[in-house]
Amino acid sequence: MASSTQNTSVSKANLENLYHIVLTTSHIQKDPNSVIEKIRIAGTYRTPEAAKAAAHSCLFDAGYEREWFSQYEVDPAALESYRIHQRMGLVVFAVASDGTTFRISISTTPNISHLTTDNDDGRIATDLYYVVQTNVKYANGDEGQDRDVNIEGIFMTDDKARAFAHSVLLSKEDGITKESFAEYDEAGDNEGDCGFGENAVIHAVGINGENYLISVIKGQTSESIKLAEAAVRIS
Repeated sequence: MASSTQNTSVSKANLENLYHIVLTTSHIQKDPNSVIEKIRIAGTYRTPEAAKAAAHSCLFDAGYEREWFSQYEVDPAALESYRIHQRMGLVVFAVASDGTTFRISISTTPNISHLTTDNDDGRIATDLYYVVQTNVKYANGDEGQDRDVNIEGIFMTDDKARAFAHSVLLSKEDGITKESFAEYDEAGDNEGDCGFGENAVIHAVGINGENYLISVIKGQTSESIKLAEAAVRIS
């Protein structure tokens, strides 16, 4: 499985890691089994403290108010019970009155490109495209599903991110080809996705039934997320 981060700028300080805010939403009324989740990257930060502060304000920056949530959890001990669906660093778990579930997590990746910023809030200002891998394993009975979300690469352009996305599940060294999977679907050159969700350019099913989704997601500002969430609430 490949992983890469494109060189986007050179920093004066050699920062070891980047911290990404991952906002995941699932709409129970539209998807009773919570199979389809929408993933947004709400910013990349150069310190864990800045990322955690941004994660805690993410939903409010997106236009939500505390009283709109029937459940809003930020206590680390309480969050442990919600990690079954997404194992990366869960910071906020919230449920709106209509049943929509929000998970805000922090994903950590090496700062291979030495990205830096002069922003007071620690946010990387450069437009970034993220290659995101989602692994879904379905359990028996009432156990539901086990879902892992990982950022595999960061790029400055959509076309370079998409090119890398097509290589994530494959490996010449390990002999992993498209034929190694029970199913393998990919978006064509002129297609926005492969038919398995917004931004998903690759969908594959392993021989044991596990599902893989590779998506290319452009990072968003709080204002763009606010507009998108307002449109969802209106619909």
